Amino acid sequence: MRVMTAARSAPLQKEKVDGPLGKRLAGEASNHLLNAVSVLKELTADFRQRDRFFKYKASIVAGWLVMTAASFAIACPGSTVQTGDMDARLVLSDKLDRPSLTIHNESDAAWEEVVVTVNGEYQSAVPIVPPGQSMTITPKQLQGMKGAAPADLRFNTLQMRTRDDSADLTEDLREQWRQLLGPKR
Repeated sequence: MRVMTAARSAPLQKEKVDGPLGKRLAGEASNHLLNAVSVLKELTADFRQRDRFFKYKASIVAGWLVMTAASFAIACPGSTVQTGDMDARLVLSDKLDRPSLTIHNESDAAWEEVVVTVNGEYQSAVPIVPPGQSMTITPKQLQGMKGAAPADLRFNTLQMRTRDDSADLTEDLREQWRQLLGPKR
């Protein structure tokens, strides 16, 4: 009886595929996809042949991995998460000839490095506003690219940011204007 070997005397030469780059890339991608599907099928067949205790252990590890991934997803918010209103209460002065804004810190923490932006152009900075305290902003305190704000500046938009948080108080400002200019009760 003669012994036959499955070894090749010379390695196979890979065919060079000519054609557009897109077709070659699509061919290679389909080869890798088919290989991955084959490997998954083999793993599934191997898993089915295992005893139930191994399957219990695998399900415990898989559950732990899912819970860990869910915990990280919940604990680490993305950049799209909106910040709160910083527990700021806004009061607009009723003296239309001398406009001013008072912003009360109603939170339990101090606001540090506060920057207030009015009308998207003028800014004022305050180093710290302790909890329960307030800060008052007048046009004299606001500076822009062209210098100081005009004395008769009308506050239309209002954003505030600190080292840790930010808030858009424009809607509160509009409500204050409606109350101030609306009919008296």
